[in-house]
Parts: sequence; structure tokens; C-alpha cells
Amino acid sequence: ASSFGKAARSRIAGPAREQVLDADIAKSLLHLISNGIGQIAYLHANLYNCERIIFGGFFIRGKKATMHTISYAINYWSKGKVEALFLRHEGYLGAVGAYMKGAESQDFVGSQDFAGKNYGENFAFSDSFEVNDVMSKALEFLELDRLDLPLVKFPLIEGTDYQADLIDLALDTDARHYWLDIFKDGLERFCKVIRDGESNRNHIDRRIAFFKKKFLECLALLRKNPFAYGILTVRTLLDCREQFLAEFDFYDPYIKFKQEENQASLAELPARLKQLHDLPWEERQTELIRGILGGNIFDWGSSAVVKINETKQINFKEACDIVQGRPWFVDHLEHWVKRLRRAPVNKMMIFVDNSGADIVLGVIPFVEEMLRMGSEVVLAANSRPALNDITSHELRLLISRILPLSPIIQEAHDTDKLRVVENGLGSPCLDLSRVSQHIADECVDCDLIVIEGMGRTIHTNFNSSFRRESLKLAVIKNKWLCDKFNCPMFAAVCKYEVPDSQFTDD
Repeated sequence: ASSFGKAARSRIAGPAREQVLDADIAKSLLHLISNGIGQIAYLHANLYNCERIIFGGFFIRGKKATMHTISYAINYWSKGKVEALFLRHEGYLGAVGAYMKGAESQDFVGSQDFAGKNYGENFAFSDSFEVNDVMSKALEFLELDRLDLPLVKFPLIEGTDYQADLIDLALDTDARHYWLDIFKDGLERFCKVIRDGESNRNHIDRRIAFFKKKFLECLALLRKNPFAYGILTVRTLLDCREQFLAEFDFYDPYIKFKQEENQASLAELPARLKQLHDLPWEERQTELIRGILGGNIFDWGSSAVVKINETKQINFKEACDIVQGRPWFVDHLEHWVKRLRRAPVNKMMIFVDNSGADIVLGVIPFVEEMLRMGSEVVLAANSRPALNDITSHELRLLISRILPLSPIIQEAHDTDKLRVVENGLGSPCLDLSRVSQHIADECVDCDLIVIEGMGRTIHTNFNSSFRRESLKLAVIKNKWLCDKFNCPMFAAVCKYEVPDSQFTDD
């Protein structure tokens, strides 16, 4: 009766009845059914002492009025004690469930351990792009991608409320429009890099055109409906772009640039190592951190860096000079050096970032120094390609080429004190809620976690706390981030933290 009150009051003779529109009746019916669903769901939840109710189904999918009414009803009947939740991919539960059920019952490779597999979210929403004109065979992707590696939460995260991302773009209108514009405005330049670097030249212009069309449609959808994919962050936008690339068969379009930059950096490594060896101990520690920060400039995901390289190819020394001079924006260098003076790190894990100068001239000298001091070092790299980030497979090959250049690294490699593990990810950012089991196993007895790079340290994990010491190193190479932090362009972050640390960023 309460839902149809307006219609009931208008049931009088004459033209007044025309005031009740069909839309009013439909909305009243919607409220009637939604309130009923909410009350019945609450009663069932109350019977079983449930504090959360998860709703799905076509009736609810993407309908704000329905979700609002159900949420209101649950909150009203439970007096705020029960929470209504709505599935982001509810429309695919039946299909995925049937797929999993069928996979368990069919005799195919891998079915015996199917239940132990993991799934990654795919934002691409593929629509059958024909990749073979002769066979007209369509390439399609599910919205959930099956992953080969078991993924688990990083065991050393402090607390239970880990949030990888710095900011939720769905809630910050200005930030959302800025980042959507960044991705849109940089698309032509991005596609040029793809065209220049892609090794698979088959139908390349057509594939790029499809990629651009789909990604622009995605950005337009998110501008209109920021909750379309659930959470919206810089990380999910980057992951979304990587998935669209994979959809149109761009597996690793930066591979040529990564190989060229690795080769050039290897030629400079002996001189870099000698330069560092000749420095006094404390000055060397400062230069090592400065080198990692300088290496972080070589980031093909940064539009500011790409623009610089369009006019002039900078070298490693010039990159180090671009970085903000001390005191840095976050400057815990003295705390870090003091910690090294006290005792060596027994075991550390380093989440690495870019190929080229970043890994070869920035990270590798730091690794050699830690090995010289007696540390065991685990290098964690991406499992799958993303921009010019180095993968675990590429890093193992690179280490094999570095061995003749450093007796310390050679010995550590031979005695298994230097190891490379894959992190289970394929993103320029680092979501520690889902990492490979290899990472989880290796990190348990680590004393120190090192994270480097803007995507892994600023866009994600800037505020994350760990149960062990952590060292976060990055250069801020984005105007919006600089404005947010009130810092200059290319500001440096050297953030050393220990559990229950007594010092602050101030």
C-alpha cells in the first residue's frame, strides 16, 4: 500500500487519474518488489545470523534504484546490523560456474587441480575480433582470465585493511577527469610506440585501430559511469589498457626497446660499479639510493619522461641530475644509512620496476652492495609484460650477462644467495593482495622489503605498512601527483620504515 500510495490517492473520477503516469506505476512496482526482496532476505539472514547478504541477478544488474531500495530495506529491517552487497560480475556467475563444473567433470589436462587455480579480472569485454581473414577465426576473452600461478595475499602486510591504491578515482571527480584525459590524450603517442616496437607485424594497423577504438570506448564509459568496473584507480586503468593490448595480440610491444636499453646499460655497468667502489662507504650508500632514483626516470609509462625523450635521449647521469636535490620530498636516507651501520640485512626482497638503466645501473649496484655486506637478495619481477617493466624471465637472462662483470654477484648466484622470483602479476603497479605463492614463500624470513618505481610505490603501496622493515624508492613524474603532494616535478621519495617506527615523514 505504501508503494502505491500516490496511485491510490489519485483514483478519482475525471482527468485527475491522468496525473498517474505509467512511469509512476512502474517505479512504485519496482519499490514494492525491491522492498519485498530486502525484507525476505533480511529474515533469512536473521535465521542464520548472517551479517552480509550478497545479491545478484539480472533484475539488479546495474540498476541503481533497485540496489538503493534493497540496501535501504536491509538497513531498515536489520537496524543497520546487516550489510547488502552487490556483485560486480553477477551476470557471469552462471557461465563461470557452469564452466568450472564442466571442467571438473571433463577429462582434460589440468582438470585434476582445477579447484586450485586462480582468476584475474579482465576489463576488456572482448567482442570477437577476427585475426585470420582466411579462416575468419575469432579471438575472444572471458571477463575472468584463468591464471597458471596460485595467488595469495602477501604475508608481510600489516593489518587486515590493506588498500593498494593511493586514491579511488570513482570518488574524486577532478582526479578522475584528469587521469581519463591523460590516458586519452596520450593514446596516439602510445600507439606510435606500439607500432614501432611490436614484433608481430601481421595486420598491425588494423589491430591498433581496434585497440584504440575499444580503449576510447572504455574511457568514455568510465567518464560517464565511473563505477562501471567497480573500483576505479590508476592501477585498474593501466591494467585495463594492458588487457586491451593482449586482446588484439600485442603481447609485449616494448620488447625491442627493453632489449636495446638493457644492451646499452650493460655497456655502462662496469664503469658505474668502479665509480661506486671508489667512493667512501657512507657516500657510496647515498649514491646507490640516488642511482635507483635516477634509474626510475627511465619509465615509458610516464608522459613527462616520454616528452623529454622525444627531444633528447637522456643518459643515466643526466637522469640522476633531473631528480630533485636533497632534501628530498620524503627523505629518510640518514635513517637508512644508520640502519646499515648497525647491522647488515640478513635477507631482503626487492620488487623491481623498469628494464634498462633502472634495473642495470640503479638496482644491480645496490644489489651488489647488499651482497657484499652479507645479505641474501631476492629479486621479484613481473610474470607478464607491462610497458617497459622487466619480467622475471628477462631478469634471469640479464643476470646471466651480468655475472662476468661482478665477482660478488657471480658468487652469490652460484651459492643461491641471489635469486629471481616471479610476482604473479603483469602490471606497472603492485597489488600485494594477490601475489605468487613463490613470493609468499620467499618473503617469510625477509628482514627488509624494498619497493621501487612510481607505479609500485606511489600509485600503490605509498601508505602500506609491513611487518618487516621497508624501503620505498620512487621519483614523482606526474603533475597531478605533484600538486596533490605539494612537491616539485621529479620529487624524490626515499621512505624507510620499521614496524612501530618512531619517526615520521616530517
